[in-house]
Amino acid sequence: MSTEKNRIIDEAHRIEEDVDHSARSHFNAGNRWKRYHYTIGLPSALAVALSGGAYIGEETVLAIILAAVSTALTTTLTFLKPSEKSELHKSAGNQYLKLRNQTRIFREIDLGKSFDEGFAKDRIKELAEIRDDLNQNSPSISRKDYELAKKDIDEGRSTHRIDTKE
Repeated sequence: MSTEKNRIIDEAHRIEEDVDHSARSHFNAGNRWKRYHYTIGLPSALAVALSGGAYIGEETVLAIILAAVSTALTTTLTFLKPSEKSELHKSAGNQYLKLRNQTRIFREIDLGKSFDEGFAKDRIKELAEIRDDLNQNSPSISRKDYELAKKDIDEGRSTHRIDTKE
């Protein structure tokens, strides 16, 4: 195998590794934001429902307190937009997985026996540019989300069974 082909394959592996970590980190972030949405949203809904019941039962002070709690929680939901952030991270994660799959197909299939150096160089540069654009335009992830993703990958939770065959 040519040295140039080896370098291109190595770069494809780097892209695959980078985007695998990024995808999993975004999925972790999306799950975290979804938990925030439920953690804030459900108590808000319960507080407003209980507030109405307290008002009907002529528990005015309790109704006011519950209404204030609901207002505070709803305002927090509106400000943080956890549901929206969850979807943004999920979408980013899926885009990274798409790039990982495209890169793997390029490395495993397109670089097959007939190696076209010009095509290979152009394609690896294109894949790297897509990765760079995703990195630049995706929402930020926390260190904790990244570390959880890295742990999962290091423990083999990202490997296909076909790739573990010897």
